[in-house]
Amino acid sequence: MIHNALQVIASELNRFLQSKHDITEEKVVVSSLVELDGSVSMQEPDKIVLSLTNIESDKTQSSVGGYKQTPKGTYKMVKPPVHINLTLLFSAYFTHENYLEGLKFITSVVAFFQARAGVFTTNNTPDMPIGIDKMQAEMLSLEMADLNNFWSSLGSKYLPSVLYRVKTIPIRHERIMPEIPVVKKI
Repeated sequence: MIHNALQVIASELNRFLQSKHDITEEKVVVSSLVELDGSVSMQEPDKIVLSLTNIESDKTQSSVGGYKQTPKGTYKMVKPPVHINLTLLFSAYFTHENYLEGLKFITSVVAFFQARAGVFTTNNTPDMPIGIDKMQAEMLSLEMADLNNFWSSLGSKYLPSVLYRVKTIPIRHERIMPEIPVVKKI
């Protein structure tokens, strides 16, 4: 489900950038910034790199299960999905010759989220993943010290970038649970 959410955001953002800047090239790629060995993972410059930087539990969603009556009159245990929030980093990975172009595209990333009020639904996002009814994105700001720690933990040098938290992604696995018959008085 996480990969589907990132793919749909990248796809929608690519469409927005192509329309806004009158280009045919896909500027957004979903990738980490560095390989496991610490080397740069991007081989093609002049892109907006979408990276997942954190997954956290959404504490505002209930995780309490219950029982649901089946059409046969029995009951089965229902486990609610786990709701998660994703922290997404959009980085301008542009050569020094195209630094200002990178800033233009980062500005367009902010404009993309602003134009749709950060909301992704089945009404405004044709490829919305099945199982996700709505995603809400909000921009995050870090203080300079936190920003330094953030980029250090990524193992990368600072790039012009913007962070968004996307809420809430339901993770669900439908496990077959035994049905519980209704106890009746005789």
